[in-house]
Amino acid sequence: MEIWRLCIKGMTASEISRILNVSRQFVHKAINLLELKVYRLLTGVAKANRIEIYEVNAKKGYLRGYSPEFGTDVFITFSAKNGVQVWYRHRGNCRECRMRDECVRILRDEAEERGIELKEVEPDKMAEELFQAIGD
Repeated sequence: MEIWRLCIKGMTASEISRILNVSRQFVHKAINLLELKVYRLLTGVAKANRIEIYEVNAKKGYLRGYSPEFGTDVFITFSAKNGVQVWYRHRGNCRECRMRDECVRILRDEAEERGIELKEVEPDKMAEELFQAIGD
């Protein structure tokens, strides 16, 4: 997971190998294996949730898709701290939602792990900002 944390922040294999004091070849092999596992994990979650897949980026740990059942876009993320998270685009009343604080915490964790700074706004807007930054 440490290799994943460093890789998702944009570090090169050479930088990671120096930090962890392992060979660059070891890091390359680990990254390739991690990307394959993350790809399978993201697509498996999409399939289980009947989400049409538009884009998968295992290197950045995300999948973009669409839920025909709910008629909305979906963003699935993988992070070392929170594992897999499935986010359905919606415009809800976040201020009154009992899950608001948990959403904010997870969104902040996702952003921090990727080195992204988020504004202090409601969770639905934070999510839009985060997913835009991840996809860039």
